[in-house]
Amino acid sequence: MPAPSRWLIRSSFGCLLVGMIIGALLLIHKSYPLHPAMWSLLPVHIELLIFGWIIQFTMGTAYWILPRYLEDSSRGNPALVNLTVVLLNMGILLMITDTLLLPKWPLALAGRAFEAGAVLLFIMLHWRRIVSYQR
Repeated sequence: MPAPSRWLIRSSFGCLLVGMIIGALLLIHKSYPLHPAMWSLLPVHIELLIFGWIIQFTMGTAYWILPRYLEDSSRGNPALVNLTVVLLNMGILLMITDTLLLPKWPLALAGRAFEAGAVLLFIMLHWRRIVSYQR
């Protein structure tokens, strides 16, 4: 398994663990109120489980399992794949930071832009790997 796949999958399981802990705390809070601000963690829970777990796990698995290029049997430019991993995780961290900060900074816009950029870069990097088998 290539290194970017390992990074994406490991960080997705880290997000799953933290997201499940926050989800468990939210469920406990429904029965036994812990703190009035507990529901402010719901967007963090959603961000971690959708973007942190599902999308990262899917991207890590896709990078590993998609066919290599026919002409040189590589997976493409490793620097761009590493940039994809960094952009996605920075976007997740910016979104979580924006949710937790009280004086709302415009980090959410930058976070979503990083996440969208990572997904678009991932699609650009892998489009030729998929299309090369149609010729």
